[in-house]
Amino acid sequence: MKKMIFGLLGLLLFVSCAGTGENVNEILDQLRQTGEEVRKQFIPDRRVGVFDVDYMLDGKNLKVKGGTTSAEAKAMLLDELSKAGYEIQDSLRLLPDNEVLGDRTYGIVNLSVCNLRSEDDFSSEMVTQGLLGMPVRVLDRTSWYRIQTPDNYIAWVHRAGITPMTREEYNAWNSAEKIVVTSHYGFTYEKPDTKSQSISDVVSGDRLKWEGTEKGYYKVSYPDGRKAYISNSISQPEAVWQKTLKQDATSIIATAKTLLGVPYLWAGTSAKGMDCSGFVRTVLYLHDIIMPRDASQQAYVGEHIDIASDFGNLQPGDLVFFGRKATPERKERVVHVAIYIGNKKFIHAQGDVRINSFDPADADYDEYNLNRLLFATCFLNSIGTSEINTTVTNSYYTRE
Repeated sequence: MKKMIFGLLGLLLFVSCAGTGENVNEILDQLRQTGEEVRKQFIPDRRVGVFDVDYMLDGKNLKVKGGTTSAEAKAMLLDELSKAGYEIQDSLRLLPDNEVLGDRTYGIVNLSVCNLRSEDDFSSEMVTQGLLGMPVRVLDRTSWYRIQTPDNYIAWVHRAGITPMTREEYNAWNSAEKIVVTSHYGFTYEKPDTKSQSISDVVSGDRLKWEGTEKGYYKVSYPDGRKAYISNSISQPEAVWQKTLKQDATSIIATAKTLLGVPYLWAGTSAKGMDCSGFVRTVLYLHDIIMPRDASQQAYVGEHIDIASDFGNLQPGDLVFFGRKATPERKERVVHVAIYIGNKKFIHAQGDVRINSFDPADADYDEYNLNRLLFATCFLNSIGTSEINTTVTNSYYTRE
């Protein structure tokens, strides 16, 4: 950081002498560069951490504002700026912000599928989704909530999408027995009767609190307290589901094939629609496996495999990744992922969920993806690690 400090000192002396708006802008650019260097050290991936910092400069007086999830990044930034001779006014909030949120720094997703966006506005890009019953951490609040999901992804959600909770309420939800939705689509009802008023739709992977059993239905409650009934033909008690599910390649591929034809949806992670990495994440979540959200994150967990020319070293269940190959001028870039199913075939979401082949002799040959094939990973042996975990081991699903 010494090089940046000397640069800041030089610019500070420069603006003290000249004082023009143009010179102030140069100093602000240098300040932002300093902040960016700090961010890269502590939050290299913006998808899983916040470092939104801006500056207001008046001579030697510098107001630092914004928010970050890293106390270490904040401390280093303020220290470096102080060393550069500035009088610091610290308005940089550490998230979660208890002054804004009070004691409700936890939450549970309250919709069957909850859209999460890059900004607190419906017109902003959707970046991922959450499923009903999913626990989240609440970081900040405007008219929306900024949250972090169990795969550590950070995004904004409309206030209808989650139920904010205190730690005690959150622990009570996580400790309660749940019903897991096992059908890709269905409804809950006001009474144990499909002819009664529907309460909401549900998708596979949704979780509801189990309140009892009646006439072939589970009585359930939502995070916001709504009561409903769900048929036991489309759901199971979580403990039963976890005991009977399998986490082997054959079972995972079978689940993937049940989603064939489901349309591609950018940022989707549910049976209603999914993108390529959302497809992988959804399939694995239905086997109680929590995988990082994006293809460029999934590519660097598990065991790396350099693919043989005849694909002979790939096993069914491996993940295969596609994108831009590295050159002396630029880095490798992962943009697509699929699940290898054997015999040079793979299943993926591209237009819709489909099966394609690396073999030119096959009717479903995919020359485009073969030409951008990068490498593969084996993740099955890494289930239970900090990077690929389950609802039993993930800290979001346990008591705080």
